[in-house]
Amino acid sequence: MTQLNLNHLTKTVAGTPLFTLDQLTAHTGDRIGIIGANGTGKTTLAHIIAGTDTDFTGQRTVTAPVTLVPQIAPTNGRSGGQSMLDRVRAALAQRPEILILDEPSANLDDQHQRWLIGQLQHFNGLLIVISHDRELLTAVATQIWSLADHVYTQYNGNFADFVTLRDQERHNNQDRYQQEQKERRSLQKAIQARHEKANRIRKGSRHMSEAERANSKSTREQNAAKMERGARALKDRMNRQTVATKPHEVAPLKLVATDLPPVTGKYVISVADVHLQRGSHDLLEHVQLHVKPGERVALAGPNGSGKSTLIEAILAQQSGIRLAPSARVGYFHQDMTALPTAQTVWQVMSRVTALDDNRTRQLMGAFGLKAKFYDRPIGELSGGERVKVQLLAILVSASNLLVLDEPTNYLDLPALRALEDFLVGYPGTVLFVAHDQTFRQKVATRVLTLTDHRLRDPQRTAQGVPVTDLPRLQFEYDQLMMAPVLDTQRLHELRDQIAAAKRTKN
Repeated sequence: MTQLNLNHLTKTVAGTPLFTLDQLTAHTGDRIGIIGANGTGKTTLAHIIAGTDTDFTGQRTVTAPVTLVPQIAPTNGRSGGQSMLDRVRAALAQRPEILILDEPSANLDDQHQRWLIGQLQHFNGLLIVISHDRELLTAVATQIWSLADHVYTQYNGNFADFVTLRDQERHNNQDRYQQEQKERRSLQKAIQARHEKANRIRKGSRHMSEAERANSKSTREQNAAKMERGARALKDRMNRQTVATKPHEVAPLKLVATDLPPVTGKYVISVADVHLQRGSHDLLEHVQLHVKPGERVALAGPNGSGKSTLIEAILAQQSGIRLAPSARVGYFHQDMTALPTAQTVWQVMSRVTALDDNRTRQLMGAFGLKAKFYDRPIGELSGGERVKVQLLAILVSASNLLVLDEPTNYLDLPALRALEDFLVGYPGTVLFVAHDQTFRQKVATRVLTLTDHRLRDPQRTAQGVPVTDLPRLQFEYDQLMMAPVLDTQRLHELRDQIAAAKRTKN
């Protein structure tokens, strides 16, 4: 039974179209995953479907009441994850015919993410989930509504199916563009050849006598004109061709020539037999932890197990905890109230960055904050866009130890991939908490589990890119290349070391 039908719908904000769609339909039992960049209109579409936003053009047909669980709501003293669980449970208890969940897995630990997936897989009505959680979308969705370039497109299948199809479309577009460019170059050469031949015909052979040249002038002009007509026909044919848009490729993220201080000593973080409490409640006992330079260590565990408390204790260097004296900490935690809402995005970024302007802009672009965002006040950004600014302000700083507490919450999929690439290539050390299991597996070189008041350090639990000297060596090489005076001997040494590190990596 069709429960939702959207036709020729356009949403406009401040005179500019936010998004358009030709037709989106959904039936009882469908589980729709809505994906797209931060701030592009996913939540707005949810409110249109729910009937709380009526300022649009086009047709909306909904055959049953809609229950909407928003992304952000009062927590009433509960954690973000606990508050979301309360709201999801309350919504499911109503047995709604149409249920919309906006980022339901944000802040949920592994156990509650599994619970959420199980509940949604058995939901009998029409389910619409706005999410950037790849595992959730793959496990639950039967359709994907993708918002890109201000247009919604419907795909059948789960998120993994969508990624396969999207990658194939991207590959086909690249092939089409390259083939068209090859054909255009061939036609341009043929046009040029005909023009050149027409000029030679008009001039005639240099061996001609004056009489022969005069007698053949009319014939030569006719033949030259024929060549010119052929050239014009080829040009018309080239102009009639549909020119494919060049596929956009995101440049790889790599730090170059920043003032990233090296860490001296065997360990960046040392924790020796520490006991942590929250109030009178015991969280962790006999904590032992050593983090070496270059490691990317993930903390995993249930909500309330002490992950954030451990991070705060490390940053405060409580008794029994030591940071290397050379450590320069960049700490991210989602407190968007700390951002100056009256300042523009570029004012904030230019104040904190240790990179040159071009590299700063490149990194911002990879996270989706392109030139149109530079002059926008922080107060006009969406929640996800503010998270990006706050996170980028840490990534571009002169920090050799990144401490990131849930950096993946509310980031869109391109930004998640950009963050993965950045951290894997980061020449410093990373300690992070992330409930996004896909992200954790790709980035972490070691996963520490907090359970039963203990910090457990099982070996080889992570599947991320192993720690190597390659990022540090490439980083030093880039610095030397940017130096006013080249140290050619050191450059040769680094080049050999980089080659050896690449062979070991492969």
